[in-house]
Amino acid sequence: MGFDYCFVCGENNPHGLHIHFERDGDGVVGYFQTERHHMGWPNVQHGGITSSLLDEASAYVPLNLGLVTVTAQLNISFKKPIRVGERVRIEAHPTKVSSRLLLVEARITGEDGEEKASSNAKMIVLTKAQKEELGIGELS
Repeated sequence: MGFDYCFVCGENNPHGLHIHFERDGDGVVGYFQTERHHMGWPNVQHGGITSSLLDEASAYVPLNLGLVTVTAQLNISFKKPIRVGERVRIEAHPTKVSSRLLLVEARITGEDGEEKASSNAKMIVLTKAQKEELGIGELS
């Protein structure tokens, strides 16, 4: 699942993060290892990369339900720095699902289980017309 040139999950994006999410119950889980070109401050992952990982995990929850959404709101709490070379776990699960809205909680933890960042997202389900306008076909 995903889109070939997506910055976070796209396998064909030469500048992307190439993360892969797996279904985990009603949620998703994925892993990522920070490299030097993901830095903001010296030896620390840029907050924009952290935000992208949380947003992408939140978007994969509705995709697993066969729904295409856009992020309407993403509230992030940064708790601990993610260091260059560190492998982290990203997980997300729904807290509310309705016909046009999903609320999703996501978090990033280190290998020791320590929480690095978390988010709450409001995902709006796209109508058929909205998907057509954006050029999004049926999910496979």
